[in-house]
Formats: sequence, C-alpha cells, structure tokens
Amino acid sequence: MRPLLAAATALALAIPLRAADPEITFKLDGPAVTPGVGEDGKSLLPEGEKAPPEIALRLDRENATLVWTDATLTRRTFQLDVLANHPGPRPWSDNLAWMVARTRTDFWILWAYVNETGPSCWINSYHFAENRVRMNLFRGRYVFRPPASFTNSPFEMDIPLEKAPAYKGKKFTHKDFGPDGGRFKSLTWLDVNEWKVREGELQVKPLIDLDVHPNNGWATQPWTEVHALARGAEGTRLYYVVTYTAVSHGWVVDLREGQVLKTHFGEAVKVEPKEPK
Repeated sequence: MRPLLAAATALALAIPLRAADPEITFKLDGPAVTPGVGEDGKSLLPEGEKAPPEIALRLDRENATLVWTDATLTRRTFQLDVLANHPGPRPWSDNLAWMVARTRTDFWILWAYVNETGPSCWINSYHFAENRVRMNLFRGRYVFRPPASFTNSPFEMDIPLEKAPAYKGKKFTHKDFGPDGGRFKSLTWLDVNEWKVREGELQVKPLIDLDVHPNNGWATQPWTEVHALARGAEGTRLYYVVTYTAVSHGWVVDLREGQVLKTHFGEAVKVEPKEPK
C-alpha cells in the first residue's frame, strides 16, 4: 500500500461514521376496497375504473394523512402522526411503529412492522367508527429512521364513552373492569426505566377482543387481547387501552397528547371459556 493511501485509510478508520439523519416517510397503499352495489344491483365503481386502496398512508414534508375509502367509495381524510417506536419481532421486522390517525370524532390506531426501508410492510390497525381490526400488507415505499423521541401537538377529540360501540366479545374478568365497563383508579406507566403513577380515575369501556395465534413472531403460545376506550374524569383526555391474557402489563395510548404508555395493570385479563352449544 502506498504511504499516502495508507494514511488516508487510517484517517478514514479513525473518524466515526455519522448515523443517518432521522427520516420517516410513508407512501403505502393497502388492498383495494371492495365496492358496494347500488339499488340497481350494479357495482358503484364505474366500469373500467380501478378500485382505489381502502387505506392509503402518506407521510412526508408535505403530507401527513390516512385516507380511508369505504364501500360506497366515500373518502375520509385523517391526520396521521407517528407516536413511538419499539423493537419489532425479529426476524420479521426490526421495528414496531405506533401511529394514530385522528379527526375530532373518529380515530385509527396502527401498528406497522417495518425495517429501515422497504417496498412493503404489514400493518395492523383498529378503526373506532367500524370497531374493527385489520391486518393488511401495504405496498409502495417507506423509510423509517426514527428520532430518539417523538413530539406531537395536542389533538382535541370529542368522543363520549356513551357513543362507543357495544362490546360483543368474550366474557372476561379483570381487576378493574369487565364486559360492562369499569374504572382504573390510576395508571402505572414506565418512564424509561422508572415506573410512575398518573393519578386520576379513568372510566373504561371494552371495545373488542382479539385472539392472537401461536408462533406469531412474538411468542410461541397464543393469547387474547381486550381493547378498550377510557376517558379521564375531567373529560379532556381520551385513551386507547390494550390488555392481555398473557401478561399483566399492556399499552395505553393517550389520544390527545399522542403518547404511548407501557402500563402495568396489576393483573392479566382472564377470559372465560366458551359456553358449549
């Protein structure tokens, strides 16, 4: 090796590599919507036209939206925010990106299984207005190099618990709430490595349950989740709650502040066996 080249190589090795700047962009489309039919029995989609994606995500310097197209081909636009990043279930994905899409009276919670970049990813979502969970493969392009922390502007919402969909899932028991609802006296949440208590009683109403199959990337055993909606006594904070049968901790999404809180509930959910037919 020539001395000049050797010196340049040594200098290059001595300078630490700079990590790539944070960047999050999404241009992803879910599966095409299935159009409904009109009174004449014909599809609402004009002949020759391609059905749009049911869900389209756009996040860049100019856009931050989730666009939902329903079976009537009506489009609704929601403000999209990335809330948090957690390690994903490797080798399936490096990251689990939490996102929320909101209007004043409706919201989506999204869990995206992403790497640093790619042409597709799996995204699970819950939509309040439909009280429905989806698990879809999205295609397009994304970059996910998240910052060390996330900051989102407060978003005011107006969803009374009385307007929450009726729970139609399995019977279950929990220390603080059940199928008919209940209360959390406080929230015990993890701040980095320290458990803290957020005082203030929350009213809780279950929304939906979800069975997770074994060997799912996270664990070899199956579990059941109960998702719920909670509201603070002062009436200004709305929360999305995820509890599990497998563990006593879960997640609480502060929908106004755009925060994801790992929360300790004191015990796991216990789902009652199905009654024989």
